[in-house]
Amino acid sequence: MAVAHDLIAKAEAQCNKVFGGRHDSGETGSTMASRSRTVTGLLWTLTLVLVALNGGTMTAEWSWPGDMVTFFQPQLALAALLVLGLALLLRRWLPSLLLAIVLAVAAYPLFFTSAPLAASAATSNLRILSANVLFDNPQPERFADVVAELAPDIIVTQEARYEWPRVLRALPGYPYLVGPQQYRWNSNLVVSRYPMRARMVPDMPPSGLALGGGLALRVEVDVPGRDRPLVIYAAHAPTPRTLAGWEARNLYLDTLAERIAAEPEGTEVILAADWNTPVWSPAYPRTLFLSGLEATERSAWPAATRLFATIFGINIGTPIDHIAISRGIGVKDHFLGPNYGSDHLPVVVDLELS
Repeated sequence: MAVAHDLIAKAEAQCNKVFGGRHDSGETGSTMASRSRTVTGLLWTLTLVLVALNGGTMTAEWSWPGDMVTFFQPQLALAALLVLGLALLLRRWLPSLLLAIVLAVAAYPLFFTSAPLAASAATSNLRILSANVLFDNPQPERFADVVAELAPDIIVTQEARYEWPRVLRALPGYPYLVGPQQYRWNSNLVVSRYPMRARMVPDMPPSGLALGGGLALRVEVDVPGRDRPLVIYAAHAPTPRTLAGWEARNLYLDTLAERIAAEPEGTEVILAADWNTPVWSPAYPRTLFLSGLEATERSAWPAATRLFATIFGINIGTPIDHIAISRGIGVKDHFLGPNYGSDHLPVVVDLELS
């Protein structure tokens, strides 16, 4: 530790010399107090933690801890900005330089995406809503108010257990429901204004129970005015909160992408799911590229869909619920619906089918 402290002190002295900083030998007592070893040590601790976290995101493709950091990409960038401000205020140039690099690297994914984005459309002829309804939501009937307000044509739900099949069947104007017929305890249910046929996606890896998530469903919807069915994949990837869950989520998404890519050429496909994957995780663009689908989000920094807290009316969370579409389908609008008691907000997309 003493050697490391000496090296840091020498590096800081050199930076102070280059950038015109003041030398400790000539400081007054109050100035020395403001640059006390305690404050300097705290600043360096914060700097090194942020450097390590930022470096972790570089390993997210193959590292569970690194991928977990991507769930908090905006918070990482904000923390780097705040600590950088502190370092500049204290005129500590070496940590300022490191923090500026961290800030640039952490902020880049918030403004530039590697995911393929779907084309924009001027009009729409289908509205789809995807929502993790929360299996133990104490007031599931509130969801009906959201549906009445948003008026989607197709509703894809995750965690729809216990009371949820009854609630979904009671939605006025939505006579078709699939999911329970394919598997009694299926938690991915789809409700539609239009006739549907469904089957479980074959040969999917384990999900549910300790891993979280749910069995994937392939649904054919007979949308009026079309000569072929619209194919919807309803899915809920395992939660990556543990190493085993992270590995299961990656395998789940990769396998699902392979099933979608195997669809006959010209099939219009929509994947609506709780991916348990933020847009900044490498697993997100990888799933899109493997499946041939495109993202419906309109920016590299979409609003949070999974909520951790709401502070002063601001939702704090991360975007892990996504709707992806095959090429040829356009996006007129992408937005989030209101809170109805779940820890997720519904994702709503207006689409233009060919």
